[in-house]
Amino acid sequence: MVNIIIVDDQEIVREGLKMILSLHEEINVIGEASNGEEALELLTYTSPEVILMDIKMPVMNGIEATKWVKAKYPDIKVIILTTFNDSEYIFTGLKNGADGYILKDSGSQEIMYAIKTACEGNILLNPKITREVVNALNSVKNTGIENLRNEHILQLLTPRELEVAKGIMEGKSNKEISSDLFITEGTVKNYVSRMLEKLELRNRTELTLCLQKSL
Repeated sequence: MVNIIIVDDQEIVREGLKMILSLHEEINVIGEASNGEEALELLTYTSPEVILMDIKMPVMNGIEATKWVKAKYPDIKVIILTTFNDSEYIFTGLKNGADGYILKDSGSQEIMYAIKTACEGNILLNPKITREVVNALNSVKNTGIENLRNEHILQLLTPRELEVAKGIMEGKSNKEISSDLFITEGTVKNYVSRMLEKLELRNRTELTLCLQKSL
């Protein structure tokens, strides 16, 4: 059972999401909030695994709320759910630790897949959004990404690390990658940590986005 909180300033959106999620018995909506501040208060007495977070809300927007959630509750997965496919919002949300980013007009199966992917420690980006993220990366400063040419990135990684990287790009979990490569899940995590260090990246989100430009 996955416990979920829905954060959106529009009641009709929250009700619609609850209706969609209620069709899946493995999902349990344990709370809802109309802005980021309410969401943070809600977290003082609830324990969700996943938060579906809108971006544009009064009092505290979803980007700022995501930053606070990930700082205080790093194990909670935050999926940005919005109609705004703007590169500034997208990239800032991911930099603040968002675990996925899908559009509000996504279907039930895509929403469920985003939740499953986030819970497995992976990232799901809507294809429309991926293009915006790559464009945003091109203008980002001081992340360690802009100074690495694609060829240089490939030279930095060992053949085994490249195999793990390809698994990440295919959206596979650490468990699935370990099964494919006949290594332990812990070894996969070690490879990911080494790649982050080599490429001067901070987290799996930046690693995934960096690999999208190189593999």
